[in-house]
Amino acid sequence: MLALAGCMVLGCGTIGGGTTDAGPGSTDGGSTADAGPGSTDDGGMTDGGSGSTGDGGTTDGGSGSTGDGGMTDGGSGSTGDGGTTDGGEGPPVGPEACRRGISAKLEELRAQGVDVESWSFADAPEMADPGLTERQSPSTYLQYDGRYRPLSNHPGCSTDNLYYDKANTSGTTPFLDGNNDGRWTGPGPFGGPNVATGHIDGDVARIPGFPCAAKEYTQTFEDTSKPIVILVHGVSTRPHAWEKFLLPPGTAINSAFERVNFPPDTEARDQLAERLIAAHYRVLAVDFRTDLVASVDPTTNSTTENAAGNVDHGWSTPILQSLVKAVMKNNPTRQVALVGHSVGVTVVRDALRRLYVEHVKGEPGAINPFPRLSHVILGSGHNHGVSTYDSPSTLCRDNRTMRGAVVCEMGSRASYVQTYFHRPLNGPKDLFATPCADGDFAFGRTGQCGGNVVKYYTLAMTDITPGTNYQDFYASESTARLDMPGCVVNALTTLNDYDTSGYFNKGFIANHYGSVRSEAGLARILEVLEM
Repeated sequence: MLALAGCMVLGCGTIGGGTTDAGPGSTDGGSTADAGPGSTDDGGMTDGGSGSTGDGGTTDGGSGSTGDGGMTDGGSGSTGDGGTTDGGEGPPVGPEACRRGISAKLEELRAQGVDVESWSFADAPEMADPGLTERQSPSTYLQYDGRYRPLSNHPGCSTDNLYYDKANTSGTTPFLDGNNDGRWTGPGPFGGPNVATGHIDGDVARIPGFPCAAKEYTQTFEDTSKPIVILVHGVSTRPHAWEKFLLPPGTAINSAFERVNFPPDTEARDQLAERLIAAHYRVLAVDFRTDLVASVDPTTNSTTENAAGNVDHGWSTPILQSLVKAVMKNNPTRQVALVGHSVGVTVVRDALRRLYVEHVKGEPGAINPFPRLSHVILGSGHNHGVSTYDSPSTLCRDNRTMRGAVVCEMGSRASYVQTYFHRPLNGPKDLFATPCADGDFAFGRTGQCGGNVVKYYTLAMTDITPGTNYQDFYASESTARLDMPGCVVNALTTLNDYDTSGYFNKGFIANHYGSVRSEAGLARILEVLEM
């Protein structure tokens, strides 16, 4: 193991191996198929599956958004002592408050006999690079899925046939309007299609040192005093997750899964990409190329295979890791902000962790991302579990593709036990969850931030009944929060703050998207970026 100088008196984390809890194959059993995060194929979960709201959800919600007034910070049933920066309930958040929180957490861990000094923040052994040179195929998926892939043979690190590449005139998904990918926003059964017009201008990002795919939105009036914003989507989507969407007139919302009924928008609403460009930010959206999953995973069903096209952290994290490094290296005087949604939340955090590990190891070309990071904004995340781990789903136990692997990585929403993936990411009792929120402490050691204070912000929909009944099908208050008092704002939207656009299979997880696509969620993200 590798230990570093600059540690706090009570110990510092290490890079090395470690034991794990709740590895692949550990689940509660059951029988529901088609339940993976982001999955819409073949009908998804049954109506009464884990995470459904029964008859407790909202109904007939009109536009569904409470606007700026729909937010709560640390209130009833929320993240408890997560705190706030804007006058809500709970202790304050800031560098001094965070230092006190870190000190208290270390004292608590010491009293419990937890050895922080030997707690590894290196990659989980279960996810180690398989060390193979050939590209993954459906016949070799068992050797790759659930493991970090080097970009040198990563099937998803490709800029071929991008629907937003203006030079793509002959591929299977040629450039049409920069938004139509032929699936989620196209004329197929999952797309709607998207009938919004006047889509935001953009093109494939061309950044020295980054060989994979991302979309860069055209910014004519960039404010270089603001951070460069990188948007990070979830397990099945593409960059259009951050763009406006409108269902054809008369199309009903798919309400079978989250059981919330509302009339969809009749006029397209600008989403985060459009609003950030209007606010003069430079904006990029990483593309994890979920369209290529069928070339590497068996996809004949969603029970034991990956018809849903889900990706795991071993697929997504290396791509984002490369993008963040390239953006920081090519813009040495700029700060960077990251905004993630759903599984994109833990991809954001994991990419930062792996960049930091490279830095600690002294690898050639490595960077420490935290002195350059301004904001980490995390919507509807799985920092402590996901519903599709729990009965009646058997995905973690029975599905050996990326669809099952990502569920194993995130663990149980109903009865969370730290997983092998979360162990180095969160550390003991979330001690590692907010690196440099105090401008000093990261992964168990001090002096790691160059004095830069990183602002952490989580956003999730309020539980119907805290801890037991949820309107968000996949996430919850507890899965989304980071438990580091004084270091993070853990905020909540109301039960009416869902995405009313009908995006993603006719809005079938409108609650899950509410943190980043409702009016309340959008307003709060923009507000936080200005802090």
